[in-house]
Amino acid sequence: MSGFPGGTAVSRIRVYDWPTPDGVWGGTPHLHTTSTEGYVVLSGTGTLETLSGDGYGEHPLTAGTVLWFTPGTVHRLVNTGRDLEILVVMSNAGLPEAGDAVMTFPPETLADPAAYAAAAALPATEDSEELAAAARRRRDLAITGYLDLRERVRAEGPRALEPLHRAAAALVRDRVETWRE
Repeated sequence: MSGFPGGTAVSRIRVYDWPTPDGVWGGTPHLHTTSTEGYVVLSGTGTLETLSGDGYGEHPLTAGTVLWFTPGTVHRLVNTGRDLEILVVMSNAGLPEAGDAVMTFPPETLADPAAYAAAAALPATEDSEELAAAARRRRDLAITGYLDLRERVRAEGPRALEPLHRAAAALVRDRVETWRE
């Protein structure tokens, strides 16, 4: 038997069932600068919202759905039934945790590496309530940037993503050499 291709990671996640500033439940919108990601829906219902070279997309999620998206695609999971569970298949295992993922914070946060790092950081605590509150604050800041970006993509088309892609590249540029290891 052969295993998955080298560098592939598989993880099982339950999508946040916390309400967001726009009144839906779901995760933190972000993109990956170098990793392709796929979802296999195990249970529940939801929607994957994407911003890419194809513009804005909504992809329904039900058990058995399989979706793939490329680096640079902004993606947001919406948990419509509040019971969405997904198997995530990620290329370049370990890179998202090493800084490949860039959240859709507002432009002023993306433009300042120190502000981005502060906004992205979670506290080093074992207090689950404190950690959940920090994750919600981080997610909600990314939602704020995402909602504005989504409207710009709807109005201007995919070229509205260019400032985010430039900011993401600038944020990860210094990490690339460590990724090779």
